[in-house]
Amino acid sequence: MNSNDKNKIYYTCPMHPEVIKNEPGRCPACGMELIPEEREGEHAKHGMGKTDHVDHDVAMTNPQIAKKMEADMRRRFLISLFLSIPIFLYSPVGMNFFGLNLPTPIPVNWLLLLLTTPIVFWTGSIFITGTYYSLKAKKLNMAVLIATGVLAAYLFSVLLTFIRPESETFYEAAALLVTFVLFGHWMEMKSRKGTSDALRALFDLVPPKANVIRGGKEISIPSAEIVHNDIVLLRPGDKIPVDGEVVEGESSIDESLVTGESMPVTKNIGAKVVGGSVNQTGTLKFKATQVGSETVLAQVIK
Repeated sequence: MNSNDKNKIYYTCPMHPEVIKNEPGRCPACGMELIPEEREGEHAKHGMGKTDHVDHDVAMTNPQIAKKMEADMRRRFLISLFLSIPIFLYSPVGMNFFGLNLPTPIPVNWLLLLLTTPIVFWTGSIFITGTYYSLKAKKLNMAVLIATGVLAAYLFSVLLTFIRPESETFYEAAALLVTFVLFGHWMEMKSRKGTSDALRALFDLVPPKANVIRGGKEISIPSAEIVHNDIVLLRPGDKIPVDGEVVEGESSIDESLVTGESMPVTKNIGAKVVGGSVNQTGTLKFKATQVGSETVLAQVIK
């Protein structure tokens, strides 16, 4: 890996982390703007090879992206909610069912049109752009469904407003649908932000480098470069980079962060070791049997 690859800017979708591009643009699945993300030798850092790059990105939620996405969804939802309250109060439901008779500076339907338009084309714009890019990619997703319902209610209400100003309209349906879905997206982003720290903690269990025996000599290499049957040397305090089988030595291994076992486990020749656990007392040599996406820790993250 050359120096240009170590700090490369990629662009990914907050809603679809599997979408990764080398240049800015929009997500082909939902139409949202791709967010830049700098990656610094992530495979070496997390001990995962190129074979599991896609799975790694699907599982990983970048905390910076999650924070930006949550703030954007919260802003959209709060604006939509603020505008939806008077829309509901002035709607046929509020006036007929609840018997409200609020003062109107202009005809009710024109007032509802003015209040609903920012919700549909501003706070709910992600669904419209998402529909465009989904149809362009010949895919159907939730954005298409939401945009269809919202635009049907909104455009039909606009038509009624112009040709029959006194008739009942469906502005509140369009506004509340956008508001409720934005609330769901906001909760999703809060959940994603919360899980990102847990995933980062799992990534950090893998050491960036490991000591292996090759050609009878001990060398230090990135954990991602360990291959099957490499002999890995562990000293007290070292983290285990990959899964393997002990071939020399005896020691106690702390596997609590991986397996939940609270007490250190004694390992000797023939015993299995799990990547992400910590060697405590003695010196061990083990043969790498599972590397990259094959390790137990990689499967947990996935």
